Amino acid sequence: MQHDENSLVLMQAVAEATAQAAGRLALSYLTQNKPLDVETKGPQDFVTAVDKAVELLIREKLRGAFPDHAILGEEFGLDREGTRIVWVLDPIDGTSNFMRDRPGWCVSIGATIDRKPVLGVIYDPIKDELYSASSNRGATRNGQSISVSTDTTRSKAIFGVGFTSGKSVAAHARQISHILDRGYEYRRFGSSAMMLAHVADGRLEGYADARTSIWDVIAGLVLVREAGGIVEDFIESGTQSGAILAAAPGAAEAASLLLAIDLEEDREQAA
Repeated sequence: MQHDENSLVLMQAVAEATAQAAGRLALSYLTQNKPLDVETKGPQDFVTAVDKAVELLIREKLRGAFPDHAILGEEFGLDREGTRIVWVLDPIDGTSNFMRDRPGWCVSIGATIDRKPVLGVIYDPIKDELYSASSNRGATRNGQSISVSTDTTRSKAIFGVGFTSGKSVAAHARQISHILDRGYEYRRFGSSAMMLAHVADGRLEGYADARTSIWDVIAGLVLVREAGGIVEDFIESGTQSGAILAAAPGAAEAASLLLAIDLEEDREQAA
């Protein structure tokens, strides 16, 4: 156990430096003012040559520091089986925002040990904000301790809303109606990782989504957990996608109702 704790300290330091290097690389493409090579994976789901270049950079740095660890990334998949430690990364979460040179994208790097999420680093290059957390060591933004919101009164609470592939407009509308009818507000960033980072930082009270991919959420879920939030996820099941909930304790019930609306649609579609 002590070995894992010592390794985790080193892993966190490497992940922080790697996320910042990856963010600088992504930003360098935007400053060139050249058209991006864009592929469409699905409705509002894009990948650019920059996503791939950034993931390759992250993989190179992680392999150099930890040659015995596995790496699972959105663009190039899993590189090996059978290892205790697996890095999970999204080189650019929020590609739709990135390709339009809008804020709301980030680099996300997480890690699991024996399938348990233990490390999360998210870097927002536009605001130069580095979020970092590891098991039992708390969560930080640019080195300063952060925590989830303690003021979850209806007149002030704001929830993140996802609109992932496969989610109907009707379900999206029901979620928004549920939020507004109860006096809450909502935000939709186009980046699950960024919304989770903002839950950890107290900028949002909660976020829930029935259809997420592990590379979009693992780092943010660790951040929320270490910042004192409530987290429900699919990570330890060994699957690469599923439903997640992350919220301040006082907003967990409201977030669970938002997730229930999303899950209800899945049941209706399956019927």
